[in-house]
Amino acid sequence: MSRPDEAAKLSALLVELHEQLERTGGSSEIAKVPPAGVTDLVSSAVKLYAAMVEDVAPGADAVPVIDGTVSTTDAMVMACALLRAHHLNPFDLALWFSRTSPARSRSADGA
Repeated sequence: MSRPDEAAKLSALLVELHEQLERTGGSSEIAKVPPAGVTDLVSSAVKLYAAMVEDVAPGADAVPVIDGTVSTTDAMVMACALLRAHHLNPFDLALWFSRTSPARSRSADGA
C-alpha cells in the first residue's frame, strides 16, 4: 500500500475506534478490556500525537490534544500516569512545559 492509502486506512480506523470507545467506555464491558491492549493503544496514540505536533509547520495551529469531552480529572489522571511512566516529577514537567510553551514559540519567531 502506498503512503496515502495507509493514511486513509488509519483515518478510517481512528473514526471506527473512536466510535467503539465511546460506546464501550461507559458500559460494564470496560472491565473485560485487557490492560495490555489499553497500554498499546495509549502508547501508539502518544507517538502519533507527538509525530503530528512535530510535523506542524511553525506558525500553524497546533494539533489539539483533546476535545471538550475530556474532563479535567481525566486529563490529570493521564498526565500524572505519563509522568510516572517515565519516572518524572513536577520539576521535570516545568522544564518541558516551558520548552513547549506556545507563548515561548511565538516570541522566538518574532511574533
